[in-house]
Amino acid sequence: MDADKSPISPPGRSQGENGPLGGQRTTRSGEAWGHYLLEMRDLQQRYKLPRESLSRPPAEVHALNGVSLRITAGRSMGIVGESGSGKSTLARLAMALERPVGGQVLFEGRDLHALNARELRAARRDFQMVFQDPYGSLDPRRRVWRTVAEPAAALEHAPRAAQRERAAAMLEAVGLRADALDKYPHEFSGGQRQRIAIARALVTRPKLIVADEAVSALDVSVAAQVLNLMADLRDNHGVTFLFISHDLAVVSHLCQDVAVMKGGQIVEQGPVRQVLRAPAHAYTRTLLDAVPELVVPHAA
Repeated sequence: MDADKSPISPPGRSQGENGPLGGQRTTRSGEAWGHYLLEMRDLQQRYKLPRESLSRPPAEVHALNGVSLRITAGRSMGIVGESGSGKSTLARLAMALERPVGGQVLFEGRDLHALNARELRAARRDFQMVFQDPYGSLDPRRRVWRTVAEPAAALEHAPRAAQRERAAAMLEAVGLRADALDKYPHEFSGGQRQRIAIARALVTRPKLIVADEAVSALDVSVAAQVLNLMADLRDNHGVTFLFISHDLAVVSHLCQDVAVMKGGQIVEQGPVRQVLRAPAHAYTRTLLDAVPELVVPHAA
């Protein structure tokens, strides 16, 4: 398919040799690549634990403790850390699925948690999410075309024929054939289901995709295929990723920047090449030691 006519490249984003890693590509609004797409400012999040005594208030767990992060348009960001470090909480706040107890989440300068329901609904076309479990995130009772078209249908109220046509284009973009349209999720492999989930995330032509452990449930070879697909979407179609993972090798394959989380805080962040070649924090070095033969990318 010709890049200038790509169904997943929104109007206003130029295509061709100049890409997000060093060209003059623009966003849907005409702004140059390189502006801050997503900013998180001093995010705080706490959750109440089950009450252990009627005489004492319930204890709280501090999931995020003052997390600040900036994602530049055209530069995908990886978030790495052990289970319980706050990665998934950060993803939910980035998607405005939860409200933080403190701090701000700004998407292109707009505070997502200050928007009313109608404004937030409209804003969601520019950021979508891919979850860890592809089967759990797909409705087993719905045909694939309806699942893929659902986000755009909710926002655009397009006719049924147009929804189906858009779904077919998205499936083609992620390497699935048009005959997948009328099948159900159980008829596909795990890797194919994750491609369907990515197609659904792409259907609104978003600027940002938040992927929360999107390949951790897949076999190694299938995960590599999905990562290569995401890299193609990044390089050739201008999609910026916020990629959540516990695996530094996976992050190094897809992302230009990385932030390392521990105990609800970011302990180190910077370009992938810099952090992986010369980690400054002991916890980052521990994560690196757990990855055999990690290949550090040459790109900054």
